[in-house]
Amino acid sequence: MIELVYTNDAKTVKSILEIEAEAFGDGGMNEWHLVPLIRHGRVYVARINGQVVGSVQYLLDWENPRKAYMFGIAFTQDWQGKGLGTEFLKQSFCALAENNIEQVELTVDPNNTAAVKVYENKLGFVVTGFRNNEYGEGQNRLVMHLTFTKPI
Repeated sequence: MIELVYTNDAKTVKSILEIEAEAFGDGGMNEWHLVPLIRHGRVYVARINGQVVGSVQYLLDWENPRKAYMFGIAFTQDWQGKGLGTEFLKQSFCALAENNIEQVELTVDPNNTAAVKVYENKLGFVVTGFRNNEYGEGQNRLVMHLTFTKPI
């Protein structure tokens, strides 16, 4: 299900950007964000029957090169709520661990209780901080971490 995107394939980029727009509207990524992430970060996609249905992007933490920051995750509406995203993230964590990553950090809107619940209860993340006005006035974020203490 999981596939590392390592080339700037126009069809794959377009599919990821469409999913981002569906999920986040104007707040989603554009090609100016995505292409550098493909070239210098890690971008994984989920494909079903050859079609991209989700994606996750990671950056390496320069202060701790064994930690990755989860930049974003999105799935098409048709595939949300079916457990696919949780399994996809687990597979991406395994891929990161194979590249000597030991910890993942993410931020999430504290009002997005469904996402927080999945991160905590299904994936094992713990809340480690709160960032007030992270993306502007009233755009607060919970900081969450997952440390790989055993095989995923």
